[in-house]
Amino acid sequence: MINFRNLEGAEMAQATQKDSNAELEAVKADLAQLRGDVSDLLKVVREQSEERVRDRASKARDDVQSAFEEGMDTLNRGYRRVRDQGEQRVEDAEQMVGNHPLTSVVAAFGIGFVIAKLLDGGRH
Repeated sequence: MINFRNLEGAEMAQATQKDSNAELEAVKADLAQLRGDVSDLLKVVREQSEERVRDRASKARDDVQSAFEEGMDTLNRGYRRVRDQGEQRVEDAEQMVGNHPLTSVVAAFGIGFVIAKLLDGGRH
């Protein structure tokens, strides 16, 4: 006599095992898809981070260049101002010597004499 109950149980077990295998394969496929998605997400995050670093480096270079140019402009303005003042002092001295030649010669002689005595240190 054939026990139909055993056959039914065996068929059900096989069907359950097939369903379990199908579910396991589906989970494996989902995990593989998730792995790929995470990999893609990490790539996007890395690219955005690299882009931010490039942007910040570019801004830093621009800021340094701007500060350098401002510093050079300040130095050039200062140089021109000092040069102009020096030229004005030379012109003033030339005019004073031209207006008072004898006084200038006597003053130059006196200043030279005092400097010579200071440098001589009292030696004879």
